[in-house]
Amino acid sequence: MSNLYFYEQLTTFNNFKDFTNLDLYLDAPEDWYLVITDVVNSTKAIEKGEYKYVNMASALSLVAVINLNPHQQLPFIFGGDGITLLIPKIIISDVESVLSDTCKLVQEIFNLKLRVGCVPLRKIYESGYRLKIGKYQISPKYLQMIAIGNGIDYAEYLVKNHQESANYLIPDNYQIHKKADYSGFACPFEDFFSHKDEILSLIIKAKGDDFQSQRHIYQEILSKMEYIFGSLEECHPLSASKSKFRLADIRTDRGQVLMRLNLATKNSFNIQIAKLIFKIKIIIEQIHNKILLIFFKGKKNLIKSSEYKKFDGSLKMTISCHTEKREIFQIYLQKLQQEGKIYFGLHISNRALVTCLIGNQEVHLVDAADGGYTLAAKQIKQQMLEN
Repeated sequence: MSNLYFYEQLTTFNNFKDFTNLDLYLDAPEDWYLVITDVVNSTKAIEKGEYKYVNMASALSLVAVINLNPHQQLPFIFGGDGITLLIPKIIISDVESVLSDTCKLVQEIFNLKLRVGCVPLRKIYESGYRLKIGKYQISPKYLQMIAIGNGIDYAEYLVKNHQESANYLIPDNYQIHKKADYSGFACPFEDFFSHKDEILSLIIKAKGDDFQSQRHIYQEILSKMEYIFGSLEECHPLSASKSKFRLADIRTDRGQVLMRLNLATKNSFNIQIAKLIFKIKIIIEQIHNKILLIFFKGKKNLIKSSEYKKFDGSLKMTISCHTEKREIFQIYLQKLQQEGKIYFGLHISNRALVTCLIGNQEVHLVDAADGGYTLAAKQIKQQMLEN
């Protein structure tokens, strides 16, 4: 198997619950890199109401890397305030460059600091940690990375630990040799209100030394979820029949950000001309968004290619549910926690936030509004500290 096309040559599975099947995974190549991006102090930004900016900042880092070679499948996982990517060594220099460029853009547009670290998998393996990769087909246009093992947790520790991070973080003075391309990045929709009572972002991390022992806990949890909520498809946070596809007004924060993003990626030689371009782009964007709305409604790609369930060493889901059923499930999770089997965190909203990446791969990243995965992850970190 060629290392460069490791991910493309993996066996694909079509039922999400099969992520507990160890036969569907292979070790990630030791000469690849784990690239970790996250928004520093994202919780504080969310508390100030900037959850959309946090979400968009992390999505920008993803699309910048994807556009280096839109025809190659690159494995990644979206975490709300950051992205985890698996990158072959041959392109790591270009990845560092476009992500350094993105850090500057995120600072300029959102006034947020995007942290980026690149950890060699060889370092992870030599330190006694493991990472196996599987591939789950969400839709004909999107294949999702599934990761098992503790390698991602260790990489995040190296990137965020002050004593270790200098060896892995992209420095602020990095000399950019390749500019980022954000083609295909879109946030044309308002938040989607739940077609039930709530939108729930949930993270569950089973305790145990290895996935062989953890997978039975995840199987039990998935069975309990189906018993309480119905099938995973019934829990989809977006509904083609009941959700209202409302376009974001171009004058609102999301629309303004997209316009500023377009301008920031061009070398405008005159402020007045830049302002004129801005006004013209607003008109074009309004027309474009109307076309997008027709496209999404007709083909329902937004529903089919939505990433609302994933596994990266923790089970992560954003689902639509009724309050009384969520309360029953929450009591069940609390019981598992008290028994020492899991850590868990959840964030409850009435809306889902959707960020769209449209190209050769089409994926719509879903999170609960007002904090989602970021705030759920904060609860898990607190539980680990108390343990």
